[in-house]
Amino acid sequence: MLARGYVLFEVEPASGDVALERLTHHSLGGCKVLASGIFPGEIIAHLEADGLENFNAALVELLGETGVRRATTLRITTTP
Repeated sequence: MLARGYVLFEVEPASGDVALERLTHHSLGGCKVLASGIFPGEIIAHLEADGLENFNAALVELLGETGVRRATTLRITTTP
């Protein structure tokens, strides 16, 4: 099953570019991340993972990145 979702990351404004770089180039098993800064302190990311378990694991790992304050999942879809 493939899980796709959009996540809004709130980051410390001073670490915006660094946080974007880390979120975009983070190595996650079974998950791809495409991220873009939309406002100072906010990054939107599209995550695509091999199943909800990998999606959730990737999200938890990304929350641990320096400068990330909070993550809000906006939408998740799954396909067989």
